Amino acid sequence: MVAERYCLLPEPVTNRRQLFPAEPRALLTPAECQVLEHLGAGYSNKEIAERLGKAEPTVKNQVASILHKLGQPTRARLIAALR
Repeated sequence: MVAERYCLLPEPVTNRRQLFPAEPRALLTPAECQVLEHLGAGYSNKEIAERLGKAEPTVKNQVASILHKLGQPTRARLIAALR
């Protein structure tokens, strides 16, 4: 007996509020909010680190934390979801 497999796709998101359980900033630390603002402006990790006076690995960890908290797989998807 062969079982059929189905792939259920989620409903398209028509409302930005459906993407996050709460307002995104409520889930993030103040430092992550600063990094998120720079991500939205299109800066790289290195540029964000220079602008905020942080080490690049610190920014990389904060970006990873932001992606995890907001449930986004990539920074491009994150930026698209926030717009």
